[in-house]
Amino acid sequence: MISRIRGPRVAVLLLAALVSLAAVGLPLASPASAAAWTQPGYLYRYFVWGAERIVSSRSDDYRRYGYHTIDKAPTAFHFAPGKRDLVPDTVQYEDGGVVKRVALSELLRSTGTHAFIVVRDNQVLYENYFNGFERDSVCTAWSLSKSVTSALVGIAISDGYIKSLDDPITNYLPELKGRGFDAITIRNLLTMGSGIQYRIGFFPWDEFVLAGYYPNIRQLLLSDLKIMEPPGQSFHYNNFNTELIGMILERTTGRAPSQYLQEKIWKPIGAEYPATWSIDSEEDGFELTPILLNARAIDFAKFGQLYANNGNWDGKQIIPQHWIVESTTRDPNDSRPWETFSRWQDQGGYYKYFWWGVSQASGDYSYMGIGTYGQFIFVSPKTRVAIVRMADDDGIDPPYWREVFQYIADQIAKTD
Repeated sequence: MISRIRGPRVAVLLLAALVSLAAVGLPLASPASAAAWTQPGYLYRYFVWGAERIVSSRSDDYRRYGYHTIDKAPTAFHFAPGKRDLVPDTVQYEDGGVVKRVALSELLRSTGTHAFIVVRDNQVLYENYFNGFERDSVCTAWSLSKSVTSALVGIAISDGYIKSLDDPITNYLPELKGRGFDAITIRNLLTMGSGIQYRIGFFPWDEFVLAGYYPNIRQLLLSDLKIMEPPGQSFHYNNFNTELIGMILERTTGRAPSQYLQEKIWKPIGAEYPATWSIDSEEDGFELTPILLNARAIDFAKFGQLYANNGNWDGKQIIPQHWIVESTTRDPNDSRPWETFSRWQDQGGYYKYFWWGVSQASGDYSYMGIGTYGQFIFVSPKTRVAIVRMADDDGIDPPYWREVFQYIADQIAKTD
């Protein structure tokens, strides 16, 4: 293991290698300045953590970061046991025009699934763990964390901390005024339409990597972002959008998003276990709101049930009902082209406030929080079913998981 003392020296040597490669024709690019991606601590993470990921499970990634703790509820909520036979033993989905049928248990075991939970009306219909994971195993949410962040925005508006989604972000982040960011609204961030440059690549100068590995995210957000196009022009997936939301939540509520989550959601829904939210570094302490919310699957299932209940928990409105509806339904006026993940749009999907939605021919819809490497919280409002799948492998393409989840929900609803 390379020590913290050796880390910067290693990064400098590796930087020298990159410069040498540039001299012989490797194209190098940077965000606003090369100062960000040439920072030794960041390069250490890029090369050393990146190498470690090759030989270790992605589910261990959160162990490399510091974190803030989210306390469990004083009294845990436990789902009542439901009828297991309501969940079909065999599921189906379409692949290349061919309908495939497969045993649910085999599908889950063979696709790298860690946990799979189906809940409805505060009852757990199915709960199982695979591939060495158990009920108390920590599961990393990755981009599924964005959907939790979305809930915090809705609560912050209700609490009066955020005035409007149409407020310019510079109202809350004045350091960005006069630098091209004044036209960007909070709504633009929530709909992945900020126009901020974000390359989804794996070189150290690509923003996708910087957003996850940089040890001082606050500095990066306020000093090194570049505008790529006017806001609202296209859908362009961007973790900086959620990190800017995290900074706005931090400033307006006067507490870290993890603390706000603990107070407003985690304890009220009776979380059985504590959770953590990873931070960029111990020195900066900025929570990675797009990724790395780390919790147990059963507590993620409670979050899914909260959405299936339209934000109500045991008679108390935890998240405003209008926010649940507004944040998960299709915007008929959103006709932007998709510059990233266009396959989702091509298959009838939409994106709203950090949730991925699908409209159905019947006029119904369902929506999901999706995390890289195959984590999902699926909610079907009509059937009142919520499904959680945790993993560090997609197993099958996300559109197929959507069909599997919808099939399960529809089969359960047929028993009504």
